[in-house]
Amino acid sequence: MNKTLWKLQSVGERLWLLANMLAQQAPALGSDGRITVVLAEETRSMANKIHKMVEGALFEEQDIDYEKVKNIAFNVNNLALNCAIESNRLDWQGKATAVCADDIRNLAHEVALLFEKNAGVAYSTPALIPKNRITSFDRGQGFICLDIGGVYVTELLVNIKEVCVGISPTATHINLRGMEIPFIDGRKLLGKTQDISTYVVLNTPWAEQNKTYAVAANVIHLFYSPIGIPVDVAADVPLAEYVRECWESEGDVPFLFMDWPNMACK
Repeated sequence: MNKTLWKLQSVGERLWLLANMLAQQAPALGSDGRITVVLAEETRSMANKIHKMVEGALFEEQDIDYEKVKNIAFNVNNLALNCAIESNRLDWQGKATAVCADDIRNLAHEVALLFEKNAGVAYSTPALIPKNRITSFDRGQGFICLDIGGVYVTELLVNIKEVCVGISPTATHINLRGMEIPFIDGRKLLGKTQDISTYVVLNTPWAEQNKTYAVAANVIHLFYSPIGIPVDVAADVPLAEYVRECWESEGDVPFLFMDWPNMACK
Protein backbone atom coordinates (compact mmCIF):
# COMPACT_ATOMS: atom_id res chain seq x y z
CA MET A 1 0.00 0.00 0.00
CA ASN A 2 1.53 3.33 -0.99
CA LYS A 3 1.89 6.15 1.48
CA THR A 4 -1.13 8.13 0.22
CA LEU A 5 -3.48 5.17 0.50
CA TRP A 6 -2.17 4.36 3.96
CA LYS A 7 -2.83 7.94 5.09
CA LEU A 8 -6.32 7.95 3.60
CA GLN A 9 -7.13 4.67 5.31
CA SER A 10 -5.80 5.94 8.63
CA VAL A 11 -7.77 9.19 8.38
CA GLY A 12 -10.93 7.29 7.45
CA GLU A 13 -10.61 5.06 10.52
CA ARG A 14 -10.06 8.02 12.85
CA LEU A 15 -13.01 9.89 11.31
CA TRP A 16 -15.25 6.87 11.92
CA LEU A 17 -14.24 6.75 15.59
CA LEU A 18 -14.84 10.50 16.03
CA ALA A 19 -18.24 10.21 14.33
CA ASN A 20 -19.24 7.51 16.82
CA MET A 21 -18.07 9.67 19.73
CA LEU A 22 -20.15 12.60 18.45
CA ALA A 23 -23.21 10.39 18.01
CA GLN A 24 -22.89 9.28 21.66
CA GLN A 25 -22.59 12.89 22.89
CA ALA A 26 -25.52 14.30 20.90
CA PRO A 27 -28.42 12.89 23.03
CA ALA A 28 -27.04 14.58 26.16
CA LEU A 29 -27.27 17.95 24.36
CA GLY A 30 -30.99 17.60 23.60
CA SER A 31 -32.29 20.02 20.97
CA ASP A 32 -28.91 21.79 21.05
CA GLY A 33 -27.29 18.71 19.55
CA ARG A 34 -28.89 18.90 16.10
CA ILE A 35 -25.74 20.10 14.34
CA THR A 36 -23.75 17.47 16.24
CA VAL A 37 -26.01 14.73 14.83
CA VAL A 38 -25.62 16.06 11.28
CA LEU A 39 -21.84 16.30 11.67
CA ALA A 40 -21.68 12.74 13.00
CA GLU A 41 -23.67 11.44 10.02
CA GLU A 42 -21.63 13.40 7.46
CA THR A 43 -18.36 12.35 9.08
CA ARG A 44 -19.43 8.70 8.90
CA SER A 45 -20.33 9.24 5.25
CA MET A 46 -16.90 10.78 4.59
CA ALA A 47 -15.20 7.82 6.32
CA ASN A 48 -17.21 5.37 4.20
CA LYS A 49 -16.35 7.18 0.96
CA ILE A 50 -12.67 7.20 1.84
CA HIS A 51 -12.85 3.48 2.66
CA LYS A 52 -14.45 2.73 -0.74
CA MET A 53 -11.84 4.85 -2.53
CA VAL A 54 -9.00 2.98 -0.84
CA GLU A 55 -10.60 -0.42 -1.60
CA GLY A 56 -11.12 0.57 -5.23
CA ALA A 57 -7.50 1.68 -5.55
CA LEU A 58 -6.18 -1.51 -3.93
CA PHE A 59 -8.34 -4.22 -5.47
CA GLU A 60 -9.75 -2.73 -8.67
CA GLU A 61 -6.85 -0.45 -9.66
CA GLN A 62 -9.11 2.59 -9.67
CA ASP A 63 -7.61 6.07 -9.51
CA ILE A 64 -8.34 8.23 -6.46
CA ASP A 65 -10.58 11.16 -7.42
CA TYR A 66 -8.77 13.87 -5.48
CA GLU A 67 -11.26 16.55 -6.56
CA LYS A 68 -13.97 14.50 -4.88
CA VAL A 69 -11.76 14.03 -1.82
CA LYS A 70 -11.26 17.79 -1.62
CA ASN A 71 -15.00 18.50 -1.79
CA ILE A 72 -15.73 15.93 0.91
CA ALA A 73 -13.04 17.43 3.16
CA PHE A 74 -14.33 20.96 2.65
CA ASN A 75 -17.93 20.03 3.46
CA VAL A 76 -17.00 18.11 6.60
CA ASN A 77 -14.70 20.92 7.73
CA ASN A 78 -17.51 23.43 7.34
CA LEU A 79 -19.90 21.23 9.34
CA ALA A 80 -17.29 20.77 12.05
CA LEU A 81 -16.75 24.52 12.19
CA ASN A 82 -20.47 25.12 12.71
CA CYS A 83 -20.57 22.36 15.31
CA ALA A 84 -17.74 24.07 17.22
CA ILE A 85 -19.56 27.41 17.02
CA GLU A 86 -22.76 25.80 18.31
CA SER A 87 -20.85 24.03 21.10
CA ASN A 88 -19.49 27.38 22.25
CA ARG A 89 -23.03 28.48 23.14
CA LEU A 90 -23.29 25.49 25.47
CA ASP A 91 -20.20 26.61 27.41
CA TRP A 92 -18.74 23.73 29.45
CA GLN A 93 -21.58 21.40 28.52
CA GLY A 94 -20.38 21.43 24.90
CA LYS A 95 -16.68 20.95 25.63
CA ALA A 96 -16.48 17.30 24.56
CA THR A 97 -18.37 18.08 21.35
CA ALA A 98 -16.03 20.97 20.58
CA VAL A 99 -13.03 18.69 21.09
CA CYS A 100 -14.38 16.16 18.57
CA ALA A 101 -15.33 18.86 16.08
CA ASP A 102 -11.85 20.37 16.32
CA ASP A 103 -10.21 16.98 15.72
CA ILE A 104 -12.47 16.40 12.71
CA ARG A 105 -11.43 19.77 11.26
CA ASN A 106 -7.77 18.79 11.65
CA LEU A 107 -8.40 15.48 9.86
CA ALA A 108 -10.20 17.31 7.06
CA HIS A 109 -7.09 19.47 6.80
CA GLU A 110 -4.97 16.33 6.37
CA VAL A 111 -7.24 15.12 3.59
CA ALA A 112 -7.03 18.53 1.86
CA LEU A 113 -3.23 18.41 2.00
CA LEU A 114 -3.28 14.97 0.38
CA PHE A 115 -5.42 16.42 -2.40
CA GLU A 116 -2.99 19.29 -2.94
CA LYS A 117 0.04 16.99 -2.99
CA ASN A 118 -1.33 14.30 -5.27
CA ALA A 119 -3.46 16.34 -7.65
CA GLY A 120 -0.76 18.94 -8.17
CA VAL A 121 -3.28 21.73 -7.64
CA ALA A 122 -2.79 24.54 -5.13
CA TYR A 123 -5.43 24.22 -2.46
CA SER A 124 -5.52 26.83 0.27
CA THR A 125 -8.55 27.19 2.52
CA PRO A 126 -7.94 29.28 5.66
CA ALA A 127 -10.89 27.57 7.35
CA LEU A 128 -8.81 24.38 7.39
CA ILE A 129 -5.82 25.91 9.16
CA PRO A 130 -5.70 24.54 12.73
CA LYS A 131 -4.50 27.40 14.90
CA ASN A 132 -5.16 28.28 18.55
CA ARG A 133 -7.34 25.21 18.93
CA ILE A 134 -10.83 25.89 20.21
CA THR A 135 -10.38 23.01 22.65
CA SER A 136 -8.11 25.18 24.81
CA PHE A 137 -11.05 26.06 27.05
CA ASP A 138 -10.65 28.59 29.79
CA ARG A 139 -12.91 31.17 31.38
CA GLY A 140 -12.22 33.63 28.58
CA GLN A 141 -14.63 34.74 25.88
CA GLY A 142 -14.97 32.83 22.61
CA PHE A 143 -13.98 34.61 19.39
CA ILE A 144 -13.81 33.94 15.67
CA CYS A 145 -11.03 35.44 13.53
CA LEU A 146 -12.05 36.38 9.98
CA ASP A 147 -10.00 37.40 6.96
CA ILE A 148 -11.61 40.08 4.77
CA GLY A 149 -9.41 41.19 1.91
CA GLY A 150 -6.27 40.52 3.92
CA VAL A 151 -7.56 42.37 6.99
CA TYR A 152 -8.06 40.24 10.10
CA VAL A 153 -11.19 41.12 12.05
CA THR A 154 -12.80 39.58 15.11
CA GLU A 155 -16.30 38.79 16.29
CA LEU A 156 -17.74 37.18 19.39
CA LEU A 157 -18.70 33.56 18.77
CA VAL A 158 -22.05 34.12 20.51
CA ASN A 159 -22.95 36.52 17.68
CA ILE A 160 -22.18 33.97 14.94
CA LYS A 161 -25.12 31.95 13.62
CA GLU A 162 -23.28 29.77 11.11
CA VAL A 163 -20.69 29.62 8.34
CA CYS A 164 -21.99 28.91 4.83
CA VAL A 165 -20.45 28.09 1.46
CA GLY A 166 -21.17 29.64 -1.92
CA ILE A 167 -21.19 33.33 -2.81
CA SER A 168 -22.31 35.22 -5.90
CA PRO A 169 -19.87 38.11 -6.55
CA THR A 170 -22.77 40.40 -7.42
CA ALA A 171 -25.02 39.47 -4.49
CA THR A 172 -26.60 42.17 -2.34
CA HIS A 173 -28.64 39.71 -0.26
CA ILE A 174 -28.32 36.04 0.73
CA ASN A 175 -31.31 33.70 0.91
CA LEU A 176 -30.89 31.52 3.98
CA ARG A 177 -33.76 29.08 4.46
CA GLY A 178 -36.32 31.56 3.21
CA MET A 179 -34.82 34.63 4.93
CA GLU A 180 -33.40 37.49 2.86
CA ILE A 181 -30.24 38.64 4.64
CA PRO A 182 -28.20 41.74 3.65
CA PHE A 183 -24.82 40.71 2.21
CA ILE A 184 -21.65 42.63 3.07
CA ASP A 185 -18.57 42.32 0.86
CA GLY A 186 -15.77 44.15 2.66
CA ARG A 187 -13.37 43.35 -0.17
CA LYS A 188 -14.99 46.04 -2.31
CA LEU A 189 -14.34 48.63 0.40
CA LEU A 190 -10.67 47.64 0.31
CA GLY A 191 -10.47 47.37 -3.47
CA LYS A 192 -9.46 43.70 -3.16
CA THR A 193 -10.30 40.70 -5.33
CA GLN A 194 -9.40 38.05 -2.75
CA ASP A 195 -10.92 34.62 -3.41
CA ILE A 196 -13.46 33.88 -0.67
CA SER A 197 -15.62 30.78 -0.74
CA THR A 198 -17.43 31.17 2.59
CA TYR A 199 -19.65 33.72 4.26
CA VAL A 200 -20.44 34.16 7.92
CA VAL A 201 -24.00 34.77 9.11
CA LEU A 202 -24.03 36.89 12.26
CA ASN A 203 -26.28 38.92 14.53
CA THR A 204 -25.70 42.48 15.75
CA PRO A 205 -27.30 42.47 19.23
CA TRP A 206 -25.03 45.34 20.29
CA ALA A 207 -26.27 47.74 17.57
CA GLU A 208 -29.33 49.98 17.48
CA GLN A 209 -30.16 48.31 14.20
CA ASN A 210 -30.27 44.76 15.52
CA LYS A 211 -30.18 42.67 12.36
CA THR A 212 -28.71 39.55 10.82
CA TYR A 213 -26.04 40.00 8.16
CA ALA A 214 -24.05 37.75 5.82
CA VAL A 215 -20.38 38.72 5.54
CA ALA A 216 -17.94 37.48 2.89
CA ALA A 217 -14.96 36.22 4.88
CA ASN A 218 -12.50 33.38 5.20
CA VAL A 219 -12.51 31.84 8.67
CA ILE A 220 -8.97 31.73 10.05
CA HIS A 221 -9.54 30.17 13.46
CA LEU A 222 -11.64 30.06 16.61
CA PHE A 223 -10.03 30.93 19.92
CA TYR A 224 -10.66 31.78 23.55
CA SER A 225 -9.21 34.84 25.24
CA PRO A 226 -9.83 37.02 28.28
CA ILE A 227 -11.87 40.13 27.52
CA GLY A 228 -9.64 42.78 26.00
CA ILE A 229 -9.27 46.49 26.74
CA PRO A 230 -10.92 48.92 24.26
CA VAL A 231 -8.39 51.20 22.58
CA ASP A 232 -8.63 54.01 20.02
CA VAL A 233 -8.49 53.02 16.36
CA ALA A 234 -5.61 54.50 14.38
CA ALA A 235 -6.64 56.37 11.24
CA ASP A 236 -4.38 54.20 9.09
CA VAL A 237 -5.96 50.93 10.25
CA PRO A 238 -7.65 49.21 7.26
CA LEU A 239 -11.44 49.58 7.43
CA ALA A 240 -10.97 51.97 10.39
CA GLU A 241 -14.16 53.79 9.38
CA TYR A 242 -16.12 50.65 10.15
CA VAL A 243 -14.42 49.51 13.36
CA ARG A 244 -16.85 49.62 16.27
CA GLU A 245 -14.23 48.53 18.84
CA CYS A 246 -10.52 47.83 18.84
CA TRP A 247 -9.45 45.64 21.75
CA GLU A 248 -5.88 45.00 22.76
CA SER A 249 -4.79 41.47 22.00
CA GLU A 250 -2.67 39.19 24.11
CA GLY A 251 0.13 39.29 21.56
CA ASP A 252 0.86 40.91 18.24
CA VAL A 253 -2.17 42.46 16.50
CA PRO A 254 -5.25 44.10 18.04
CA PHE A 255 -8.74 42.64 17.76
CA LEU A 256 -10.72 44.71 15.24
CA PHE A 257 -14.47 44.47 15.86
CA MET A 258 -16.45 45.66 12.87
CA ASP A 259 -19.55 47.84 12.71
CA TRP A 260 -21.47 45.61 10.30
CA PRO A 261 -24.62 47.82 10.03
CA ASN A 262 -22.41 50.77 9.04
CA MET A 263 -20.61 48.66 6.42
CA ALA A 264 -23.91 47.36 5.04
CA CYS A 265 -24.97 50.92 4.19
CA LYS A 266 -21.95 51.50 1.95
